[in-house]
Amino acid sequence: MIARMRTHLQAGNQVMLFLNRRGFSPAVICHECGWLAECKRCDAYYTFHQQSGELRCHHCATQRPMMQQCEQCGSTQLNAVGVGTEQLEQQLATLFPDYRTVRIDRDSTRRKGSLENYLEAIRNNEYQILIGTQMLAKGHHFPDVTLVALLDVDSALFCNDFRAPERLAQLFIQVAGRAGRASKPGEVVLQTHHPEHALLQALLYKGYDHFAQGALTERKQAWLPPFTYLALLRAEANDSALVEQFFQQVRGIFENSPVYSDETMVMGPNPAPLSRRAGRYRWQLLLQAPSRKTLQQWISIAKPAIQLLPLAKKIRWSIDVEPQDLT
Repeated sequence: MIARMRTHLQAGNQVMLFLNRRGFSPAVICHECGWLAECKRCDAYYTFHQQSGELRCHHCATQRPMMQQCEQCGSTQLNAVGVGTEQLEQQLATLFPDYRTVRIDRDSTRRKGSLENYLEAIRNNEYQILIGTQMLAKGHHFPDVTLVALLDVDSALFCNDFRAPERLAQLFIQVAGRAGRASKPGEVVLQTHHPEHALLQALLYKGYDHFAQGALTERKQAWLPPFTYLALLRAEANDSALVEQFFQQVRGIFENSPVYSDETMVMGPNPAPLSRRAGRYRWQLLLQAPSRKTLQQWISIAKPAIQLLPLAKKIRWSIDVEPQDLT
């Protein structure tokens, strides 16, 4: 990767690297006892932001100064683990001191007009190494970019959301359009520990259409969209047991509906992938139906009964029809 970057930079071109992870490091761990700095309000680890010297929760926006010692054993041997865009920017500035590096993410573009200023400077070739999250992929024309790298794509290959590989493929096609858009030939690199993965092989060597056909075959076998229709019910409250109890009652309503049959399915209730956020416990219930019409009928019959449940007034809940993400 470093050698490829150097080749493109020495030719007078720009390189673009995507890493969908803000901050310096996604976790802080104690070298002595293995303790991890965790948000007190969420089931998530703090992200270390070196420039501000803060730990931040990217789910509830809680911030606190970086601690000097482990809160469990008192050791001062604390290590920031993993790489975020802030650390990547620092490393590349050290590796390529003769080239200017810019980072485009939510942290670096908070001030009004800063994103537009950065984009104009990039188009004027004032920066040669461009680092960013997905916001950098959206429709910007940089004619001097000839190398685009997607870093750490494995998180999309091994994700519990069945749409994650599809989103990776779409991002690949999107960023491929960023490389060599003018008269210059472009190159796209994917960083992975699993180069033999079937999805990557299909995408890289047979194209998006072949990948899409393979993905559709898998979804048909697994009875997933677009061959079935989903609705995700989300609920949250300060008491986890209350939410679970509410969803057990909701499940009963859907299973006792005249629409319920061998072709429909109720899955859950289960804790959400991020089971606690901002001090509230989050649960999910997933509905599956063979047609959009069946799903809509099922929900329209059940919804009035759900609204009459006493617990419905104590809990924040919603129904997401055909959800685009299952978190």
